[in-house]
Amino acid sequence: MIVELISSWAGMVWEIFWGLALGFLLSGLIRAWVPASLVGDKLGRVTPASLSLATGVGALSSSCSYAAASMARTLIMKGAAWANAMAFMVASTNLVFEILIVLFSLMGLAFVLGELIGGLIFILVMAGLVRLLVPQAVIDAARENAGRESGGGHEHHDHGDHDHDHDHDHDHDHDHDHDHDHDGQAESGTRRKLRTAASHFHMDVTMVGKDILIGVTVAAVLSVLVPQSAWQALFLNEGSDPGFGVLLWNAVAGSLIAVLAFVCSVGNIVLAAVLWKGGISFGGVIAFILSDLITLPMLSVYRRYYGWKAAGWMALVFFLGAIVTALCLDVGFAALGWLPEGPRDVSLGRDVFGWNYITLLNVIAIPLAVGAFLWGRRQGGGHCH
Repeated sequence: MIVELISSWAGMVWEIFWGLALGFLLSGLIRAWVPASLVGDKLGRVTPASLSLATGVGALSSSCSYAAASMARTLIMKGAAWANAMAFMVASTNLVFEILIVLFSLMGLAFVLGELIGGLIFILVMAGLVRLLVPQAVIDAARENAGRESGGGHEHHDHGDHDHDHDHDHDHDHDHDHDHDHDGQAESGTRRKLRTAASHFHMDVTMVGKDILIGVTVAAVLSVLVPQSAWQALFLNEGSDPGFGVLLWNAVAGSLIAVLAFVCSVGNIVLAAVLWKGGISFGGVIAFILSDLITLPMLSVYRRYYGWKAAGWMALVFFLGAIVTALCLDVGFAALGWLPEGPRDVSLGRDVFGWNYITLLNVIAIPLAVGAFLWGRRQGGGHCH
């Protein structure tokens, strides 16, 4: 049993490493050229343009849920509308490169489309729910709380709320820090941007690395210890044509498992693969992934930033949004014939070692990732504690 657990864990890490490395590298490069801090004053009103801008900037940002929450608070303090700040959070934790690449490598193109389309549906539903449900007095009190919190008393989470305060200003720190390399030679603009990208890479890995390892560990334990029959009983898996009630239950179950699993962002993609193999619906998988914004640690962060009432409303809006999104995807993808069919043959770390495309990609990714991490630590290590 122990050998099987270790083998499964190592296989999962090996299987997802190249995707994570590529995603973090792409994210760092794009953020080095497109600083997110330039848009805070353009998100004051909820319009299609402002929601699109918040979504686009979020998709180019860090995938760390805690960092996204910190940046969203900063946007709110700069005058961004509540729904725009929440759209930024959704996009930065669900529409980033690393999540889409790992989803593709583990589960296939249908889930990448589901995550992209589902993320956009989720943002629209969430914006509507904020407008319909959340009292303006709660939003005003939350904005006041956010400003008061910023004055001091950063209660640090492991991933460091303070880390991301440097993160979104990092672009300027590095662009104006020094225009010379350590040998005193003039540094080109491209090299400076690459150095900034390496610092982003180091910061992202530092912030989300623990969540990813927790997620892989939980996934390995569940895949080895929980029998397939238990998953099928939980998800009421009765065949290839589940009714609306079963789809609704799968969406609710997926969201609740995410809340209780404590795993955020990229860390829950491997666990999503475990649930898919266990029989959860397609929409249930997406609901699980989207619900990383309402894990118990995240709710604690919202409480600190905005107060209990606002945290409760955020939990309700994100929970309902995930359920509605999951049902839209189940019904819509079924109508279009886009649902994955056939056996759910997710490898989950088994039989991945050997000379294959995963090994080839890791041979390329490992030295690139190690080099970027060490360069980023040398240049910006003072920001990532």
